[in-house]
Order: sequence, then C-alpha cells, then structure tokens
Amino acid sequence: MQICLRLPTTSPFTINTTLNSSSIHRNNEKTISSSLKLCSPQNKFNNGDRPNIFACFSTAASPISKSRLAAASNLIANVETDDQKIAIQLPGDLRPELIPKHVALIMDGHGRWAKNRGLPIEHAHYEGVQKLKQLIMNCSKFGVKVLTVYVFSTENWNRPKDEVDFLMAHYKGLIQSIIKEQTMGQDLRFSVIGDKSRLPQSVQSTISSVENFTRNNTGMHFLMALSYGGRYDIIEATKKIASKVEHGILRAEDINESAFEQQLLTNVTEFPNPDLLIRTSGELRVSNFLLWQLAYTEFYFPNKLFPDFEEADLIEALNTFRGRQRSFGGRNK
Repeated sequence: MQICLRLPTTSPFTINTTLNSSSIHRNNEKTISSSLKLCSPQNKFNNGDRPNIFACFSTAASPISKSRLAAASNLIANVETDDQKIAIQLPGDLRPELIPKHVALIMDGHGRWAKNRGLPIEHAHYEGVQKLKQLIMNCSKFGVKVLTVYVFSTENWNRPKDEVDFLMAHYKGLIQSIIKEQTMGQDLRFSVIGDKSRLPQSVQSTISSVENFTRNNTGMHFLMALSYGGRYDIIEATKKIASKVEHGILRAEDINESAFEQQLLTNVTEFPNPDLLIRTSGELRVSNFLLWQLAYTEFYFPNKLFPDFEEADLIEALNTFRGRQRSFGGRNK
C-alpha cells in the first residue's frame, strides 16, 4: 500500500512501501499523523496589524513527547525487515546520489520584503521563521547531511541597537522552541558557529543547552551562523595555529590545508565545505560568509526574497546543482 504523510510543506511527503497488512495497526497510522504536526504557522496577522513575533515559536498541536516522535520516526524512517521495506520518493528528477551533502544559505531579503508591503520588519521575520522551518524539514527529508544558515553577520552588529536587541530575542526564541522541537522530531543535530562571546548571556545559555541536547543525534546537522564572519573565522584559525607553533605543538612545515581546516569553526561537522550555496533576493555576493569553505562551492542566486522562498524554490536549486559539472580545478573526462 502507499502511505502519504502531509508535512507542513507545499507538497506531500510520499513514502512507497510494501507492508504486511498485519504488521501495522491503525493506531500506528494515528501516531504518525499526530506526531508529525510540527510547527504549523498560526496567529497570522491581517490589515497590517503588528504581530507578536514570538507567536511563531508555538505550535498548533499539543506538546509532543519524545517517545511519540520516536515511535513515528521508527515507523517511517528506518524500517526494513523481511516483510517491510520503506523508500522515500524524491520529487521530480532528484536522485539521492546527486543531492548535495552540505547546503549553505544566506537568507537575504527580509527588509525589502517588509518595505514592499509597507509593514514593520517584524512581519518579515515572522514569515522568515516559517520558511526556515520548512527549509529545515525539506533538506532533512531530501537527504541533505548538513544545512548551514547565515542569520547574523559580524557586520550586523553595526545595525541600530533596537534592531539588534530585537534580533537577539528573536533568535533566542527560535532556538528555544522551533529548533529544539524539530531536532526532537527529526533527530537533527544543532550547532552555532560564530563569535558567541558577543551574544547576550541568555542567548549563549540557550545555545549551549540545545547543542548539548542534540549532541548525540544522528540526523541532519543544522548549523546556525550567528555573529559569524568568514574573515573572523580565518583570523581565529590563524591564531590557533600560531599558538600551537609558539608552544612547540606544531612545526611551521606541518601547516597545510588539512591542519588549517581543523581550526575553522565548521570543523564541528562531518562535511565542513558546502557543495551548494543559495543566496536569496538576487544579490550576487557572499557577504563575508564561509570564505575559506566556499572555494569550490556551486552558487545559486534566486530572485526570491527569503520570506517568499518555497519548497519549489529549494527543489529548483537542487535540480540546478544536479546539472553542474564539478571538476575541482581538474578536467572532466
């Protein structure tokens, strides 16, 4: 039989399966249905009303226990016995072997989205949160191993204090609720890369808590680049290398690309160098993001502003990547 599970995305999550009818009870189907009601948008605003930004950090469903999520996950993700086999069906022409292992995203365009509609910036960030939730679920569903999202750069500290304070509270709520919930539901691992020392203490504590909570998870690794800059990353790695040389731990002649990459902040993940970079809003620059790591990354620049970025846009980006010929400086035969 075929089971279709509809997640909060623009298309169904379809699972083709041959199951012994006696092996799955109707109660299990109810478990899947109820357990996957994650993060559906609510508290929408009308007529220009100013929303409570933290309304998007709650869900329409009742609190989900880890045991319920585990039951659903075990039923749909890794089932393969003599009479049971489940395979995820990717959309369109996507094939598992051509999905990028690491996708990086610069989610640009919130300000223009709000300005175009005559709305406060909070509305744009509300919509951006919904699209980020969808993006995390879709990347995990399609088999991406690492997703790195650029949410706040070292240069963003130069913005007005009121905006910075709002964004810090915004990201704290995002990490506390949405990220923690989705890491439970999808076995995601969560990490923050950047200069954490500049973040408010409450944000640092929240990050540490969720990082520890997900440390042993084995699903997609979600990296949030917060207070991050590519130049900062390279300078800090250089300082670490210099300190090792100064203390006799490392010789100058032992310094190579591998030794240097081990000191970069992306060393926390299995696949530190992105295969695909997506920057929304049509801007054609990397804005001090992962400068070392992007050396052989494929770029994709959709004209969509991030609050308008849909699942179909992600699929288009993945299809574009599928058609790229990657030679890494060599010559394809």
